[in-house]
Amino acid sequence: MNSIDLNLIIGIAEVIFFATLSVLAVYLIISLKKFLSSISRIENEVIEITNQISPVIADMKFVTDDLKEIVERSKVQFHKIEDVSENVITKGEAVVKTLNAAHFYSTKLLANGVNFVSAISNGYRTFKQKLMVNSQLANRKA
Repeated sequence: MNSIDLNLIIGIAEVIFFATLSVLAVYLIISLKKFLSSISRIENEVIEITNQISPVIADMKFVTDDLKEIVERSKVQFHKIEDVSENVITKGEAVVKTLNAAHFYSTKLLANGVNFVSAISNGYRTFKQKLMVNSQLANRKA
């Protein structure tokens, strides 16, 4: 395998990795949204029950306050996770861009090296042929 094949394999692996990472981040965001909506529905149901049951209203106030705190904490955690997943995607894209640039420059450098060696080889062959022609001409004259 040459370096171009390896770079292609690495590129494909990176694409698969970042696609999988993106799918997982989206799944996590969707799951957290479902969780938050479930918590919000529970909070709304608890508020309804407190309005219907007058003797237990004082006790239920503490429960709703706790649920509100849980929802707020969940929202904060959700926003943190959302920011982190966006940062991971941004960093991943930057890594892919950097790797692509490195691949481009290394390929360019390799091509320049091959061209340089080819030019020296052709120059040497031409020089050798000229010396042989001059040597043959000198031998014929002598």
